[in-house]
Amino acid sequence: MRYLKQEEKKRCRKLWEEAFPEDSRAFDDYYFAEKIKDNRILAEEEDGEIISMVQLNPYRVRVRDRVYALSYIVGVATRADRRHRGHMRRLLLAMLADMRRERVPFTFLMPAAEAIYLPFDFRFIYDQPHLRWRNDALRAESAGTDASAIRELALWQQRELTGRFEVCTVRDEDYVRNQMEELASEKGEWTLFRGREGCLLGVEGIWGIEKREQRFLYACPGLTEEEKPATPAIMARIACLEEFLQFISLREDAPVERLEVLLAVKDGLIPENDGTFLWTLDREGSAAEAVGARQEKGPAEPAGGGQLASHGTRAARRPEYETEIGVLTQWLFGYKMPEQLPEWGRWIRPLQGVFLDEVV
Repeated sequence: MRYLKQEEKKRCRKLWEEAFPEDSRAFDDYYFAEKIKDNRILAEEEDGEIISMVQLNPYRVRVRDRVYALSYIVGVATRADRRHRGHMRRLLLAMLADMRRERVPFTFLMPAAEAIYLPFDFRFIYDQPHLRWRNDALRAESAGTDASAIRELALWQQRELTGRFEVCTVRDEDYVRNQMEELASEKGEWTLFRGREGCLLGVEGIWGIEKREQRFLYACPGLTEEEKPATPAIMARIACLEEFLQFISLREDAPVERLEVLLAVKDGLIPENDGTFLWTLDREGSAAEAVGARQEKGPAEPAGGGQLASHGTRAARRPEYETEIGVLTQWLFGYKMPEQLPEWGRWIRPLQGVFLDEVV
């Protein structure tokens, strides 16, 4: 098992085409010309042939006020005659261990099937909306591909999307160029929608060689409506718990200025995330400090109560909340509240808004 060198990455195409026959030849050409330029591929080999792989495509993702280089997991595949032998598990565990060492807060993917990734503690955090225009009075025009058009699209997406969501890929000019190349691989088309004064109010992308479908529709609030209910689309997995928790804070209306709790987290795949953490929150953010392995239940103390003299004293207390890493992920991404959450849990402000609609 190893990360492939740049000149070796194209050797994965045979396995990619076997595992993803629904992709067009044009899309595969695009992927292996462009996306592998800066990605990482962790692979296992036999007799000089790639038999299993996980590809990590880099995206700049804004999480509240910070930008991270995060990995979007794609191309998880094992050769048909080598499946059910633990290849995928070994690759994913090695990948997660590397991310933990790199202090990556989380990683994300679009699953072919939810059941594949549940055992690895990935959970849904983003539902893909299915939208249509409410206003047919907007002026539609094809998008240009020159530098000024790319700049306008980047500035507009940055303002309209990252301005409304605390977790979103950074929509700069490089991102827009990649969007255009991705759409072009499937004969895609961009349409811009402008108001009476000519200001940009929305963008729609359509693609597909055999079947045309909407790739995205971005618009200012109030201009679209649901065509059908949103569907679960993106799963995420916390890689470094302490790095992730710093973005979680107390709500503005919380009845306390500062909260200190012992949080016990069960993570069967990343040992450093498995244990008891002293979690200290205020209205600006939070910090977590590991204080020991997960404890058996003992005498309980109220959340935030008393001064704790030492790590030993803290570790001896019964945790105020015990949870699994997947449950914590959905809660703190603002996707799903846990059942039986303590009262103080409602004082905590999860991340507000996730928008991750990447495909590859």
